Amino acid sequence: MIEIIKRSDIAELEKIAQNTREIMIDAASKNGGHLASSLGAVELTIALLKVFDLPDDKIIWDVGHQSYAYKILTDRSDRFHTMRTLNGISGFPKRCESPYDFFGTGHGGTSISAGLGLREALKIRNINSKVISVIGDGAMTSGLALEAMNNVDETGKNTITILNDNDMFISTSVGSLSRWFSRALSGQKYTSARSEIKQIIAKLPPFFHGEKIIELIRKTINSSKSLLTPGILFEGFGYQYVGPIDGHNIEELIETLEDIKPNSEPVLLHVHSVKGKGYEPAERNPRKFHGVGPFDKKTGETKPSLPSFTSYLSDYLPKLFKRHGNLVAITAAMPDGTGLNTLQNIYPHRVYDVGMSEGHAVTFAAGLAAGGSRPVVAIYSTFLQRAYDSIIHDVALQNLPVIFLIDRAGLVGDDGATHHGLFDMSYLRIIPNLTLMAPRDEHEMARMIEFAVNSVSGPVAIRYPRGSGSGKRHYNRLTPLKSVKGELLATGKDTMIVSVGIMADTASKAVEKLDKKGHKVFHYDLRFIKPIPEELFEIINKNNISKLVTIEDGIMAGGAGSAILEGLSARNMDVKCRIIGVNDSFSTHGTQNELKKLEGLTVENIVKAVTSLTK
Repeated sequence: MIEIIKRSDIAELEKIAQNTREIMIDAASKNGGHLASSLGAVELTIALLKVFDLPDDKIIWDVGHQSYAYKILTDRSDRFHTMRTLNGISGFPKRCESPYDFFGTGHGGTSISAGLGLREALKIRNINSKVISVIGDGAMTSGLALEAMNNVDETGKNTITILNDNDMFISTSVGSLSRWFSRALSGQKYTSARSEIKQIIAKLPPFFHGEKIIELIRKTINSSKSLLTPGILFEGFGYQYVGPIDGHNIEELIETLEDIKPNSEPVLLHVHSVKGKGYEPAERNPRKFHGVGPFDKKTGETKPSLPSFTSYLSDYLPKLFKRHGNLVAITAAMPDGTGLNTLQNIYPHRVYDVGMSEGHAVTFAAGLAAGGSRPVVAIYSTFLQRAYDSIIHDVALQNLPVIFLIDRAGLVGDDGATHHGLFDMSYLRIIPNLTLMAPRDEHEMARMIEFAVNSVSGPVAIRYPRGSGSGKRHYNRLTPLKSVKGELLATGKDTMIVSVGIMADTASKAVEKLDKKGHKVFHYDLRFIKPIPEELFEIINKNNISKLVTIEDGIMAGGAGSAILEGLSARNMDVKCRIIGVNDSFSTHGTQNELKKLEGLTVENIVKAVTSLTK
């Protein structure tokens, strides 16, 4: 496809753009995906493939939300319908998937750092290729992106950074740098002046079209642009700033890229695009189509599903905040995704969206807690990893009362390895002063939040999954947890199943199956991963339980099962154990049920584990 693009004229390239959008919309309507961002990057992708020489030149897509057209046009159009499905292609750049995916991404703000490193490696090997990092305006405000730009002067030769500015993060843009993009980098004065100068050049007699005259005019434009736009900010980092230009004008994109391609100094090209471009429902509602499930292609309407843990939280938090005036909430560019949007509308001065800055979100929360507020930090499990140092040093070390609501814990499904929340139990369990819980349903989640607010003076983390809940929505009949205890859901003889969080339902079905086989077992819902309830060991001791199976939707190494084994060992308790969890690997993409089966988080595997212990 790249060769076709290289020999195509503008009219043909526009047809390719239209066809590419149709392929994207068709696949996303069936499988869901990050559609809006990718729709806005189609023309840019085509222009990049037209001008640069892949695979010698390298393109890195920040986050990967913009990479669908790139996947289609780099020899994956025949497989694109499998996107985000088990054994299909990933929804994000993935090195093992294609030689054109030069760097795997999934978290924001990485492309400039990776691009600088990749370019330096090529220099060491005496390879003079270009490295192009494409980054959105949301990711550009992340700490990592700013750290990378601070290093551009040292390692940025033969690199191009493309700022694809669509005036949106995942939700509405926030922060002073974002406002600066919106206000100043729209560059109306510069854009207008540039356009007028082009028109003047076109009208000049042929004599004035010589290379030296054109170069003189170009230099004049470049030297004056800092007076018209704040491109000087990027120039302060060591970039030559170019733009802004229309991200949907293929001809202008190609012309500009051809112009900057020979430059060995680092260049930042500012492109302005429309999120959801070319699909009216996505243009009208880009927030919805940032990350959307299957939908009707004609109407854009999504298929109905049961209420999720997140939607329950969205309904419940305003009631909690009404009762507790010292509560404040923080999110990192995702009020919609974390369910804080309703709370934000009701209590706008008690909800803080800090942008794509998870480390800042946590330390900001620590400052709020030190000042007497009770902060609630709502962040996806996979993104909270980026704030690990802040959790340890700024919150836990000072034993500050920050409540972490960890959304998308466990296997998230079709977003795959970069977005699974498999490590939170392991990386949080080792931190002193921190209490860690996992609810089996949304009602239990609310009880745990009430416990955190009313009964814990230090940091608390509550992890819960993506997707549908149980339907239990008893807002007015909540009985807060009183102490660190789990719940015994079934009694038996000498064998116990301990479930963590939403694995309780799977464990209960296994108990029923074992009961039909004449094997009665205990079932204990753990609730607390740190500390492990002392009650658990008392029940084991009292009932002479000699065989134990644990099941959790997280990595086994250092998880809840490991914690229970440590507790048994410390008490010299002789109990045969089997831990069921995710193996030492990065789980792939697919539906949540497919992945649970793949990882062994099933009724059948619990029954098998129990049976093996009784032999």
